[in-house]
Amino acid sequence: LIDTGSPGRAELIFRDLARIGVQPIHLRKIILTHHHLGHVGNLAEIKRRSGALASAHFADAPYIAGKRARRVTRHPVERVFHSAAALAGFSDLPGVDIERPVDDGDEINGWRVIHTPGHTPGHICLLRGDMLVSGDLVQASAGEFDEPPAATTTDIPTSRASISRVAQLQFNAILPAHNPPYVFRASVKVRELAGRLRDDNNR
Repeated sequence: LIDTGSPGRAELIFRDLARIGVQPIHLRKIILTHHHLGHVGNLAEIKRRSGALASAHFADAPYIAGKRARRVTRHPVERVFHSAAALAGFSDLPGVDIERPVDDGDEINGWRVIHTPGHTPGHICLLRGDMLVSGDLVQASAGEFDEPPAATTTDIPTSRASISRVAQLQFNAILPAHNPPYVFRASVKVRELAGRLRDDNNR
């Protein structure tokens, strides 16, 4: 399982897994693209019910474990989301240890870990064949791809450098966290985005 969604959705995740024939006992590994609430929100519950081991980049593992505090977002939509989560009792998610920290170039079940810091220090993408799971590296849409909102990104220059790095890779499909999959010449779209960002930086 890659990422665990926003808090309170564990039952929906297990229901959707059951639809493709996957029961909790079948789930052995959980990979987290980064530490934000919308990606680790059900980690504790899914681990409890499945016994799966969690992986995340070394740099984000302390946030997931509750050993470092997450930065308060400046994005108004994210603030509303966090306020709603607090009202629902999810503001203080339990810290969850990462049993298998990963680093750039590691492989998990055929997925190659690509460290893409910037959105968070330990943000990762996962590449397998012609498919890239991109987390929040980019916002992918049927029109132009875009970078993630500045207000939710820890280090914008580093995030842009990560986009430029991924733009050098070849993949046909991209699976972003918050948009539908984009399945045709996705690496070309990322290269177009990287080019626009370079132009912005040079102005």
